[in-house]
Amino acid sequence: MFGFKYIKADPSTHLMLFKEGKIKLEGVGVNFFYYAPSSSLVAIPSNSKELPFVFRLQTSDFQELTVQGQVTYRIEQPHEAAKMLNFTIDTKGKYTSEDPKKMDERVQRAVQVLLRNHIESKSLRDSLVCARELTIDLKKDLDGAEAIASLGIEITDVALTSIKPTPETGKALEAEIRESLLKEADNAIYARRLSSIEQEKSVKESELETEKAIQKKEQDLEESRLEAQRLRKIQQFKINQEDITAQIEDEKQLEELVSINSANEKARGDAQAYKIQVQMQAYQNIDTDKLRVMSMSGMAPEQLIAQAIENLTQGDNQIGNLNISPDLLTTLTNT
Repeated sequence: MFGFKYIKADPSTHLMLFKEGKIKLEGVGVNFFYYAPSSSLVAIPSNSKELPFVFRLQTSDFQELTVQGQVTYRIEQPHEAAKMLNFTIDTKGKYTSEDPKKMDERVQRAVQVLLRNHIESKSLRDSLVCARELTIDLKKDLDGAEAIASLGIEITDVALTSIKPTPETGKALEAEIRESLLKEADNAIYARRLSSIEQEKSVKESELETEKAIQKKEQDLEESRLEAQRLRKIQQFKINQEDITAQIEDEKQLEELVSINSANEKARGDAQAYKIQVQMQAYQNIDTDKLRVMSMSGMAPEQLIAQAIENLTQGDNQIGNLNISPDLLTTLTNT
């Protein structure tokens, strides 16, 4: 009515009221009445905005790749943004120009330029594996970019979701990587075989060393056994020598004993012969009959009877027949 209007900004919009080129009223989420014919309203969003992007870039080795990601930003300094772009709204709250849409384009362009500078300084292989490093560098560069700072924009987040080569290049890289992996697998197999051979060689050497040690131990044992046998034989030889020496001494003593016994036997024989000679000389002077009577003096009765019977068969007293009665025979046998 009469040109007076009422406006209410939401909590995510920084609203400014301009009159005669000067800010009369401003704030986030403010509401007020204003006179439309002499007033201008500028509405700058203060909430964060997510801006996805996809860029086709070229590496230092002239290979194309696609970088996809997202940048999140917000207008931190609305006055700076209002100076660079037209955020004027009409009485219905709609922008009167296309400048607010250019904000996204400018941010995208700044991101594209910075990404291009980074990618062009790297080879394809390095670019495909530098997502983390590139994200950090991009965030830092955007914070210091003049094009971003002049718009009063704050970059709150940068995320790179993928870095991909062209399909043909991707297949070539996959083939190369596959061949490299196969080669590494072959090398691993050869390495395992070589390691197995080395281990088997080590085992064989250990077995040979063990066998040599066993043979050396057996040789030492055999030498010890032979040395023990030699010592036993030397000891046995010494014992035998001592036995022979003892036997020789015994034989010498036995020889002396035999010699002494022989001398003694000879002496006893000489003494006995002398005794018999003396007796015979004594018997030669004695009459035969007397000698016989003397010899019969110590005889037993049966011997005397036998001598009497013998006398009957000799000399002048010889008889032709001799009859012995049973009584006489019994008497003779019982005698």
